[in-house]
Amino acid sequence: MKTLYVLRHAQAAPEGEAGSDHERELTSRGQAEAERTAQYLSQRAKLPSLILSSSATRARQTAEHCAEALAVAPQLTILEGLYLAEPPSYLAALAARAEPHDAVLVVGHNPGLEALIYVLTDRSEHLATASLVEIALPIAAWSELSAVAPGFGRLVDAFRA
Repeated sequence: MKTLYVLRHAQAAPEGEAGSDHERELTSRGQAEAERTAQYLSQRAKLPSLILSSSATRARQTAEHCAEALAVAPQLTILEGLYLAEPPSYLAALAARAEPHDAVLVVGHNPGLEALIYVLTDRSEHLATASLVEIALPIAAWSELSAVAPGFGRLVDAFRA
């Protein structure tokens, strides 16, 4: 059994204030959201030992807040391919990079993350900024994600900062 945490980045500066969309930083509200979500994550029974994050500044900053809040520092991997990604990109990144970890956190963007949750659980879940979803996946290896039927995972918990 694997555990996947799906986290939308915290609130970022509006487009146009940071130059490019990719470089948008967290606002003060976003910093507080990220800290609340990180604290919540740190209390979960199964902590992620790997974080896969979009390369966008707002996602990376959110991921860093989470990494700092965990008692045992997880491996943090920043991936350009997760910037504004759709479910196939998340699934491919997990299949390629998540072994031997039992619990992984992905940090990224809507609408791709909401679509990923739907693909894995067959449930629609709205992800506001800094929202976290925990999904139980009945697989022994992350590479199995490419061969499973849609909706095979179970949505365990959802948190909104």
